[in-house]
Amino acid sequence: MKRRSSSPETRSTGHGSSRPEYDVFLSFRGPDTRFNFTDVLHYALLDRGISVFIDKQGIDVGEEIGPEIFQAIDDSKICIPIFSRGYASSSWCLRELEKMMECRKTKELEVMPIFYDVQPSDVKLETKVYRDALTLHEKTHGVEIVQRWAEALKEVARIKGWDTKNIGHGELTRLIAHKVLVKLKVSSVHLSDNLVGIDQAVDEVTDLLSVESKDIRLVGICGIGGIGKTTLAKLIYHELSANFENCCLLSDVRQASESSSFSLLQLQRQLVHDILGDKTIEVSSIDEGKNLIQRRFSRKKVLIFLDDVNHRSQLMALAAKKEWFGLGSRILVTTRDKSVLCEFEDQFEHCLIYEAKELNNLETLQLFSKHAFRSISPPNAFLSLSKKIAAKTGGLPLAIEVIGSFLIGKKQAVWQSMLKKMEECPHKDVKDKLMLSYEALDHHQRQIFLDIACFLVGENKRDADYMWNDCRYFPDEAIEVLLLMSLVKITAENQLWMHDQLKDLGRSIVYQENYEDPGKRSRVWNHEEGLDMIKRKKGTETVVAICMNFAGLYQPLF
Repeated sequence: MKRRSSSPETRSTGHGSSRPEYDVFLSFRGPDTRFNFTDVLHYALLDRGISVFIDKQGIDVGEEIGPEIFQAIDDSKICIPIFSRGYASSSWCLRELEKMMECRKTKELEVMPIFYDVQPSDVKLETKVYRDALTLHEKTHGVEIVQRWAEALKEVARIKGWDTKNIGHGELTRLIAHKVLVKLKVSSVHLSDNLVGIDQAVDEVTDLLSVESKDIRLVGICGIGGIGKTTLAKLIYHELSANFENCCLLSDVRQASESSSFSLLQLQRQLVHDILGDKTIEVSSIDEGKNLIQRRFSRKKVLIFLDDVNHRSQLMALAAKKEWFGLGSRILVTTRDKSVLCEFEDQFEHCLIYEAKELNNLETLQLFSKHAFRSISPPNAFLSLSKKIAAKTGGLPLAIEVIGSFLIGKKQAVWQSMLKKMEECPHKDVKDKLMLSYEALDHHQRQIFLDIACFLVGENKRDADYMWNDCRYFPDEAIEVLLLMSLVKITAENQLWMHDQLKDLGRSIVYQENYEDPGKRSRVWNHEEGLDMIKRKKGTETVVAICMNFAGLYQPLF
């Protein structure tokens, strides 16, 4: 058996092992397209930074397809079968296709067919081109297997693909590479399984965006922290991305622009690289970035999602004017501060604002039940309690998620206690609602929660673990509790993440330790206050951590 190999330059490690993962799996009959169209497409994909599995050797007559081929299909995000006139004459190509269509059903694998020198009608077996080839296979592989291949061919032919006629290979492969890049970016957007009461909001924001219109629009989704602005925008971005030439999603703009490790300039660089698909472009200053965006984006129809914008400087650096973008472009922004968007009303043909809304009573109960019981409705034994507790959340998705996640698996006595606590808090005060989950933590868990809220959002969890272990806070157990209660999350890069509303809650807890004197609080995250405290020796034994600015780099001192 000769091993089929992937391109050595396209390997990447996944699943915590040495097994490679791929963005794209190319399926083709070597003698037909290996050294012409497939080769051009292969390098067009590589030039956009897309990892590709491609058979560089081929399978000789009489050899069996290796299990690594099926594994490569399993480990790919997109499969591209290239249908040439001889494709159906290869049993290995047909086996690959059968596997692809199986994964399309079971794993939602994306399949993007290319009709090289055949028509979809040929692949549907409406002509003799592929039908005769299948007849020949019946003698070797039997009627049952060939019938499965026939069904796979008919099914894939119903997917809208590309036709290579009347278009040059260079232009077509560039379009395909762009489409693949868009699909990969969209597929990287994580959408929660617990979506309730969001369809109407999606429709309303989609109407404001009006992607059919050729004008250039800035649409902002506004509301308090935890109301679901980012979730709503991600869903819209996921659904509409296919309508645009280029797309970019910049998460946590506020946090990123304030971070020492990922500044506003870095956001500009990511925007430029994502839209232009070229990571070699250098951006050395924000002014240079503005000029580059205006010069290179002005003829592109783009969709840009800026998440959690809190200052005009961020929009000025990333999307200041309509003239920066091509006709039909859309800028989608989430923010807690509506005034940030109002300053740009005269810079866009349409600067529109959507106010995110709380969930109604039924939606609140459904979402609460999903988090507390993993079902759309509570069991009868908890129905009355669920309705009362859900009502106290005020329809705020974050409060619903946090309280529901905390109560999962708890006895009714805990639920009764939770309800009594909620009844003593102002119904519209989100911090008081979130405070209930904080009070359920033990001492060590609280200290870690406050450390993250005051200093460590965006920092690597591994680095924080060293400190917490020295403090004997038992971080592994504490973080697990915080994760289960949805008080903190760990990103794919192992960074600590906390919702703004929860971060504000933690800081307010520390602030209440002493309203007047920062030196009598446990944590001081304001640089000026910390510097003044040190200079005047105003600190006390209460202080356990201070955040200081050394040459522009904010670092906590514990």
